[in-house]
Amino acid sequence: MAYHLDMFNKNLIKIIKAIDLLASSGGTTVEALERELDLGRRSVFRLLDTLENELGFPIIRSREEFGGVTTYTLMDRFVTRLSNVSLPKLDLSLQEATLLYFLLSRDAVFAGSEVEDDLSSLRAKLRILLPVKLSGSETDAELDSIFAVSTNAVKSYAGKEHLLDTIFDAVKSRQACTLRYHATSTGETKTYEVHPLQLVDHRGGLYLFIRIPKHDSIRIVAIDRIESIELLVTTFDYPADFDAESLLASAFDLTFGDPITAAIRFSPKAARYATERQYGGERNIETHSDGSITMTIATSGQEDLLRWILGFGPDAEILSPPAFREEARSRLSATLASYGDAR
Repeated sequence: MAYHLDMFNKNLIKIIKAIDLLASSGGTTVEALERELDLGRRSVFRLLDTLENELGFPIIRSREEFGGVTTYTLMDRFVTRLSNVSLPKLDLSLQEATLLYFLLSRDAVFAGSEVEDDLSSLRAKLRILLPVKLSGSETDAELDSIFAVSTNAVKSYAGKEHLLDTIFDAVKSRQACTLRYHATSTGETKTYEVHPLQLVDHRGGLYLFIRIPKHDSIRIVAIDRIESIELLVTTFDYPADFDAESLLASAFDLTFGDPITAAIRFSPKAARYATERQYGGERNIETHSDGSITMTIATSGQEDLLRWILGFGPDAEILSPPAFREEARSRLSATLASYGDAR
């Protein structure tokens, strides 16, 4: 289901982009559609055929007399009334429209920035693709009544529009950058030459996978901690062995590269909560007669895992490995000391 929705969303976005390009002043070309939509030539022609013959968009072709380049545009009269057009072949159900609305409403991370305006514009364009029965104000109210989007603990990117634009451009064009970054773990600010690989939306924040060619290492950095970024003239080859989804799947939360296998005992009170959410890595759960559980988890991101465990207070106990258990003991002792004499 999730894969189906993801593919549906991606195809829908490509259709919207294609319509935008066709409706722009001067129209567009096959080469431009290939570049902007990241499609092969045959796929572009199939898309144009779908728009024209299945969805009813009147596309005009004009060929330059000497250059031989064919330009594709939408009929002028059609462009002026494009906002009232619906595409019957999409035939979205209310459930599909609701899920699509939910995906596009996850924009709180961009609140206060110009990117928020871009997302609002995208939602408006999506209305072009909704059947008439789903595009009215009553449906808007119905969709709003189904989902409420929380903005709690969301990072703010207001004032960082130029930074975001530069990062988007660098990722898309595979352009090397000089990046100045503040690491909260060390308190240090350093400058690196990096290859920006892929953006990640995680828990109300934006992160960026980067490769540092000097160390031949892959890391993930928080965009809000990037102090400055400058594009370099050099481009880079995308690493053939880089797989963001696999790295994220191996990480307990977001950090990867420091594998650990740990056993944790959870009290009956905490057992259900501890198993409600799916975190990265592999886990095995043994249920005991008193309702407590022992969870054995093989993952990476030891700091993320430790913070999660300590959040359960006395309802979670690290059984192994010994060094991980001792680190937890040290943290708890330091926390107790910060409160003074507990007697």
